[in-house]
Amino acid sequence: MPHGSRITMEEKGQMAARSPEPYLPKRGPVDGTVCKGCGIVYHNKRWQIEGASSAAPKGDVLCPACQRIVGQDPAGVVTLSGAYLAQHREEILNTVKQQETKHREKNPLGRIMEIREEDGGIIVTTTEDKLAQKIGRELYKSQRGELHYKWSHEQRMVRVEWSR
Repeated sequence: MPHGSRITMEEKGQMAARSPEPYLPKRGPVDGTVCKGCGIVYHNKRWQIEGASSAAPKGDVLCPACQRIVGQDPAGVVTLSGAYLAQHREEILNTVKQQETKHREKNPLGRIMEIREEDGGIIVTTTEDKLAQKIGRELYKSQRGELHYKWSHEQRMVRVEWSR
């Protein structure tokens, strides 16, 4: 610490800034609320798949994932490219979809928003940055190739580029 500088009580006692996730309100909905978009249930301060069919709707609410889908605001963009992609397209898409299924078991807010073909490649958009990272990591582990991550911390978004 430079000579003469002090930590004031305001600085010392301040909490860290909250994550700038725009779709997570400071206060969650009422326990038992059902998302009108996908049917998952808000229970014990988490959105959960369990009990989704037996719960009764308690509001006109969209979960954070459905809000991202409606607003077309992805938290992750995975770009797949290369000659190898064209030859193994189905296998690679199956890997992408399997990762979404595995991720949704733990966190139902992590979803694939869209899979589209563009300029000979495939672009996958996701509702969570962690899901995009997992898709890229799994493709690299199973198919090799090159993998790059680009984070935008201000927007809490990640761009994952895989090619082979």
